[in-house]
Amino acid sequence: MSRYLVACDAGGTMTDVIIVDEDGKSVIGKAPTSPQDESIGYMESFWEALEYMGISKEEGSDFGKQIETAIYTGTSMLNTVINMSGYKTGIIVTRGFEDIISQGRGSQTFIGAQWSEITHMQYRKHREPLVPSKLARGVTERIDMFGTAVIPMYEEEVRKGARELIVDEEVEAIAIIFLQSFVNPMHEDRAAEICREVMKEVDREVVLEVSNKVAPTTREISRANATVIQAYASDPARKQLYRIEEELVKTGYQHSLKTVLGYGGITNIRYPRLFEAAMSGPVGGLMGAKYLSSVIGEENIVCSDVGGTSFDAGTITAGVLPIDREPGFQNMYVNVPMLGITSIGAGTGTYIRVDPQTNRIKLGPDSAGGTPGPTFMEAGNTTPTINDVNLLLGILSETNYLGGKVKINKAVSLKLFKEKVADPLGMDVYVAAETCLELLNVMMREHLVNSLMVGHDLREYVLLGYGGGGPLHLLGYAGDFPWKGVCTVPHAGGFSAWGGACMDYSHRRHKSVGAVITPDLDDATKLAYLAPVAATWQALETELLDELKKEGFEEDKISISRVVYMKYYGQLDDVEVVSPVSTIDSIEDMTALIKAFEDLYTKMFTLAAKPDVGAYHITEVCVVAKVATVKPKLRKFELADKKPADKAFKTKRQVFARGEWQEADIWEMESLVPGNEINGLAVIEASNTTLFVPPEWHVRIDEHDIYWITRKDS
Repeated sequence: MSRYLVACDAGGTMTDVIIVDEDGKSVIGKAPTSPQDESIGYMESFWEALEYMGISKEEGSDFGKQIETAIYTGTSMLNTVINMSGYKTGIIVTRGFEDIISQGRGSQTFIGAQWSEITHMQYRKHREPLVPSKLARGVTERIDMFGTAVIPMYEEEVRKGARELIVDEEVEAIAIIFLQSFVNPMHEDRAAEICREVMKEVDREVVLEVSNKVAPTTREISRANATVIQAYASDPARKQLYRIEEELVKTGYQHSLKTVLGYGGITNIRYPRLFEAAMSGPVGGLMGAKYLSSVIGEENIVCSDVGGTSFDAGTITAGVLPIDREPGFQNMYVNVPMLGITSIGAGTGTYIRVDPQTNRIKLGPDSAGGTPGPTFMEAGNTTPTINDVNLLLGILSETNYLGGKVKINKAVSLKLFKEKVADPLGMDVYVAAETCLELLNVMMREHLVNSLMVGHDLREYVLLGYGGGGPLHLLGYAGDFPWKGVCTVPHAGGFSAWGGACMDYSHRRHKSVGAVITPDLDDATKLAYLAPVAATWQALETELLDELKKEGFEEDKISISRVVYMKYYGQLDDVEVVSPVSTIDSIEDMTALIKAFEDLYTKMFTLAAKPDVGAYHITEVCVVAKVATVKPKLRKFELADKKPADKAFKTKRQVFARGEWQEADIWEMESLVPGNEINGLAVIEASNTTLFVPPEWHVRIDEHDIYWITRKDS
């Protein structure tokens, strides 16, 4: 019996499910995301994917028995925080810091904002805190930066605070957050013991989290936010995952559902540190790009994901996936390791409005999402969106939206766009529509070039576009910039789900350390200063091995990587360096580690950034434990003729481009094969995406079925 892998990417608009067989062949199903019950969108996508395999819902009622692994990545925890539907949570903190959650940091008020909004205070706003100040209890205690208890903890204050929160306030969860607990956890751990004693006394259990277990790293507010999210949202989000698992079990699935962690690994949905999956949504795309890069031999890739709600982008440099240890999440900074991805509110569902004060076009940042969707779906939305514009311009087909399964009404888009956008601007409908499209492309272009790629040479990077709207807008935001290459893939609409299937079973742990090495130190002193690095590696490795063995993995199947976060002393940003040595017992070990750092630094930055003095600062260490999984394969095909087969050509259609109506060739993506080449103006349609090729561009499909797009004059 064949074995299959199933992976899901539940975005803000659409849910994609990919089914991969043992030979690496895959099919993708797509359905609107259902945040109220994510199992609905998951299973609708699952059944659609089976249809593409030629299996009906009735025939597939036992298909689950053949699924080796089912993976979820998406928005369950995000939705819990957005909807403020998590557990009623209280905090016990160092006295004087009771407002740590509600006060936050000033920069949290403009996470993801545009520069014009950042510079005007009226646009900045604090989010509603997950823990209001009335649910905070302060405790007299203090650990200093060296781990010394300079003020003993007043245990009666802990006991009193815990009783008030559990009995009087009836909280469902408590987070304990003391200063410097990542250096010395003794006060937090004792406070947790007291809370458990109080629970036993009052006969009421609540969720209990301590920051030194959740995020034992510096950056106090971010550590507090991470601990609160774990207490507030993990259990409610897990209930959504259980619903998906229950539905899969009905198909015969015999294993536990897995979920994707923000740093690019998969784990069991019963994993206690589920807050690490809070921002798993865009991760699959970067992991898929990392696998793709290893096949095509490109170490530098800019990953760009256009969904219905957002534009997510990240870079792979020198083959290294970027890790952000303090990402922004729902207007909070959190100490949760996540692949370095930046997002703006720009997607195919982005709302288009005319600002009544300035009489100018305003795009988003909100979106119609999958529900109610663009106006042409007639599902209740009456505000024009970017996809309404794509339809009006002839880029989207009236009969092929989501593979033709969703009926649309172009007349509705025309009426509402004319009434709400074109007429107030005094513009021709189609000129106004193309203007809106170009404005969105400019937003994406600016996000890539003036934000993500600052300090990098674009000529060394391949731009990869994916997501349901990636191929649709790719050449618009690629612009005239000198990318090394521009490409997409035929499974772009489900690329993040495909990337989810490319991941290993992986857990990682971080811990802050402080080790400074300067040229004036003798060898013995240098090794002494590095001793905490090796000791922390060992402690984290032991913790991870125990964790994975409890999940059923044999130790010989677990691979360990040791990581340091290192910088030249005095610089602001460190880089993630995979250590070539497992410990630091000798000067040779230290030299090998420093060389690995310098080699990576030289690849990532210009030589002008490198200081002359050989002083180094290690700020944090990490251990990654992995178990290899079965993955899809990027197959290699024989190249066919440049001219596509006749069956691939569908028709010709009028498309409004460059200010005029032009005749475009319409192609069926599923019928194109490696070796084929196509000139713009063209539209290449698939069931889950559309590739728009403007007149000045040319498409070539390589042996891996990757679409490389170049300018005709290059």
